[in-house]
Formats: sequence, C-alpha cells, structure tokens
Amino acid sequence: MKVTDVDVHVVSVPFTQPETWRFGRLWGLTSAIVEVQTDEGITGIGETNGSPLIGIVVEAIRANARWLVGRDPRNINQFLLQSDDRGWHHYPYIGHMASAALEMALWDISGKAAGIPVYQMFGGKVRDRLPYYWYMTVYERSPDGARREARDGVDRGFTTMYMKIGFDIEEDLALTRAIRDEVGPDIAIRVDPNEGWSMFDAVRALDAFHELGVEFVEEPIDMNNVEGIAYLRRHSKARIGANQSAWLKHNVRTILEKQAADVVVTDPHQLGSLSAFRDVAATCGIFGVPVVKHAFGDMGITTMAAMHVLATIHEPTLAHQQFVQILEHDMLAQPLVFQDGCLDVPSAPGLGIELDRDALEHYGRLYQEYGEFEGYSPGFDPSPIPDHELGHPPNRS
Repeated sequence: MKVTDVDVHVVSVPFTQPETWRFGRLWGLTSAIVEVQTDEGITGIGETNGSPLIGIVVEAIRANARWLVGRDPRNINQFLLQSDDRGWHHYPYIGHMASAALEMALWDISGKAAGIPVYQMFGGKVRDRLPYYWYMTVYERSPDGARREARDGVDRGFTTMYMKIGFDIEEDLALTRAIRDEVGPDIAIRVDPNEGWSMFDAVRALDAFHELGVEFVEEPIDMNNVEGIAYLRRHSKARIGANQSAWLKHNVRTILEKQAADVVVTDPHQLGSLSAFRDVAATCGIFGVPVVKHAFGDMGITTMAAMHVLATIHEPTLAHQQFVQILEHDMLAQPLVFQDGCLDVPSAPGLGIELDRDALEHYGRLYQEYGEFEGYSPGFDPSPIPDHELGHPPNRS
C-alpha cells in the first residue's frame, strides 16, 4: 500500500456561544482536516487546530505530507522519526500539530486495512465508555449565568464542571461559589487560570479555591516556572494540573520528576501524535499521576481519535476535556452524543469515523469568505462571521 495524495481542508466552525477566557473572547474554531489517500482506495482522516494562525499550521502539514507520498502509510514510527529529523524539532509546537493530524490519518488507514479499531493495535481496550466534563463558557461572567450553565450540565448527566478563570480572583471565586451552591458537593469542579496568576496571587488563591471543593486547578502560573509550580503543590492544599508546562514529552518528564502536578493534562496535538500521547499516559501511570485528555481546539475527529488511546489506559480515568459540546457541528457524519457525560468508545475499523461532506463544504466556505477564528484573538472583538451565517449547520442525512 502506498500514499498517493494528501488533501488539507480548512474549516471555521462557530461556537453555539462564545468562549471567554483571560486572552479575550473566542467565537469558534478554525481547524485543518487532512485526508490521506492510498492506492488501495483506503482514506485516513486526521485533524489539528489552527492556533496561533491556520496558515502556518497548513504549511507545516504540507511540508510533512510531501514525505508520505509514495510510502507505506503503515510505517508510522518511520514517519514520526523523519518529522523530527527534517528539522521540526526547531519548531516543536507547530511541527507537532502538523504531525499529529497526519499520524492520526495513518492510524486510521492502518486500522481500516487490518479491519480492526485502532485501540486493538494499541493492545485492546479496558473500558467501553469514557467520561467528559461539561464546558462552562460563562459568557455572562455572572453568578446567575454560572448557575444556569452548571444546572444545564448536571441536568444532561455530566458530573464534572470546567470553567476558565484568570480574571479578577474575587470574581472568579464568586462564580465558583455560585456553581458549588447550585450543583452541591458531589459534582466535580475544575478551574483553569491559563497561567494567569503570579506566585504572590497563587499562594492565596489556591487555598481559597480548595475550600470550595475544586477538583484541581489547571496551570495556575507561568508554564516555564516549573520550580514555582512544584512549590505551590507542596505548600497549598489544592491539587494542581499541568498543561502548558507539559506540552512536550520532555516537559512531562520534568513535571513528574519534580512532583509538580497531581494531574497531567495533555493531548495528541501538543505531543505530536497519538503514539506520543500513549507513551506519556503510560509514563504518568508509572508515577501514579492520572492523565486527562486536553482539548486543544478539538472537533469530533480528534475527540474520537484520542479515545483509542484513553480506552487502553489501565489506571482509573478522570473526566476528559472536549469542545464538541459547544460547537455548531462536530464535522462527523454521525454526531457525538453524550450519555451521562460519557462517550462510547468507537468499534468500527480505524478511528471509526466518517466525515460529514456537507459540513466540510459549508464550514470550508465560511473560512474562505470570513477567515479564521484566531485562537488568541486580542480583547473582545465581535465574531468575524455575521449573525445570518450562524446557527444553520447542514442537516445530517
């Protein structure tokens, strides 16, 4: 089997309501979807996000894709080695996003060719369902708005709430307190300042959020201050999750060696592949540190792909991150449906997914006409897509 071509599609998919975080307001996702074609008629599908700018990511995908044409797509390790050997280790974050999309598609091809789901190629699954959090965008940034969003999530069966913070600490505490009052003591709450605190603020804030029963606080301070993160973990009552500080495999090793986190939050885009994601999960298991799949601008493709790794992890699993709940469309022919806050592990060959072609055309047009949703858009600018284009996803057949 040989790769004959690699197609790259760029789509802009709006959120049903905007995400508000300390960098500003995000109105949707702009992502690259890849299709790797073979001479045996098998096509593999992959996806990566477009942060910080989609054009950079697409060029990185195309540069990596040139090596694949004419080669056996099942030689996945060889592809990953050449990606680093050809200089992408100089630009690891962009290089990883590109290689992750392509490697995802290669696993899809490999599973389809063998007639088995990808998790079987990782040794088989140990669970049939995986839990996910309820993503609270808290668009209004008010206690009443937080209560409404939390109640909606609980009513839909989710048992873990997640909220971006990193604004005014007292305001963030008020929102968290409102959520706790609404959902009671048995629902997990996570908060994420996205490196928004100084060491001075974090020492006080962590204990205050702990008093509200927060499950863990994700990346409280600058990602590069691993010694500081380790200090906070030793001297505060709150559990700490490492994300930005654990973006690369060697970063994860440092976090584990310095005992700087109670949870590692990472994903195949940041690490560069499903293979690396699996390696990191196994390493964290040795240290007794749980892994939570990070949602780095995921649509349905990455959400499903990561499940093939998560289903094989031996250790108990916490609720994972997802964006599909707030997306107008997940780009899949069969939409992802949460039941009691969980998704069933796919069982069809490969990744077990099929693209919605009408959605690919529709959201590709939105990108062509209105441009991208910048992942780190400054301030609170309005959506680049006008209102009359929103809320009209293609009907699934």
